[in-house]
Amino acid sequence: MSTRFEPDYAAARADFAQAARGAGASLESHPHPLRGPGGEALAVDTAWLGPRDAERVLVTVSATHGVEGIYGSACQRAHLRRVAREGLPEGQAMLVVHALNPHGYAWSRRVDHENIDVNRNHVDFTRPLPANPGYATVHRMLDALEPTAAGMAAFEQAMGAFVAREGRAAIAAATGGQHTHPDGIFFGGLAPSWSRRTLEAIVGRWLRQARAIALLDHHTGLGPHGHTEIICRHPVASRPLALARGWYGSDVTSPGAGESQSAAGEGGVRDAFDAWCPQALVVAVALEVGTIDERLVFFALVADHVLRTRGEPSSPAAEAVRRRIRAAFYCDDDAWRERVLRRSMELHDAAQAGLAALGRPSN
Repeated sequence: MSTRFEPDYAAARADFAQAARGAGASLESHPHPLRGPGGEALAVDTAWLGPRDAERVLVTVSATHGVEGIYGSACQRAHLRRVAREGLPEGQAMLVVHALNPHGYAWSRRVDHENIDVNRNHVDFTRPLPANPGYATVHRMLDALEPTAAGMAAFEQAMGAFVAREGRAAIAAATGGQHTHPDGIFFGGLAPSWSRRTLEAIVGRWLRQARAIALLDHHTGLGPHGHTEIICRHPVASRPLALARGWYGSDVTSPGAGESQSAAGEGGVRDAFDAWCPQALVVAVALEVGTIDERLVFFALVADHVLRTRGEPSSPAAEAVRRRIRAAFYCDDDAWRERVLRRSMELHDAAQAGLAALGRPSN
């Protein structure tokens, strides 16, 4: 396999630039205000390929949830190298948004530098924010958590009892997103995040002419090991959901229809593209790749939360937590890498074929 899955953000960024230049892309960078753990510069980088006036555009995004960029970046770089060899379908363009949350990627965190979950941040902050009253129970358990092995065991037992008592409602309370506790988990923010503002500027620059957009947002950490669930959050009876099912097949799930392992929620990147591109038909999906048992993923996030709120980020214990987070969102074995990369390339092809098959695009 020629594409490297790169846990090191700086190395992934350098390889992305090389792959984009090899494909003849126009490259731009949006610098982040902070630095990485080695003092390296951070940025959201974009690559545009194809006609500037193309009405049909494939958009790919990586590292919306920082550390998940290990997978997403590899997929983007592999596809850029294939486009360099084979080109794009006639009349189509491609916008590649690399490391939407570069701080999270570089520091092996899912959230950004302000503890914001970027995929819960794309809500209308001029209106009442989405409510999640069940999260208060989760937060009380987090506040009571002692940063010791015994404390983590007690928290896991308490969460298990909560899920046994409330079922999927408890899972939604914990992971669906919340806007009430800035020091909590799955915090959607109280205002647009840096990543959201940056993405809005990118979309405004490159997609005003688009009339049909296929969006692939790359994620990991949910579902069976190595399986790619294609999560489509468009309304249940909508044309975009019907198109996604036609383009991508039986792996498409709808949280709104209760089909997905992901909790239904608001504030995802799909919501942003719908709002920012009213002139276009947007077919947006999240590619969600399974890694390890979801309970282990969740408890790794809790360990990261404890480190951020009560620990010392430069300690040996902190590095152990970062290794645990990377293991939760990236599987360092050839079989997993080959399977998920092959599937991603299939879905890139399906998105481009779907765009090509559209009649006159309309929303």
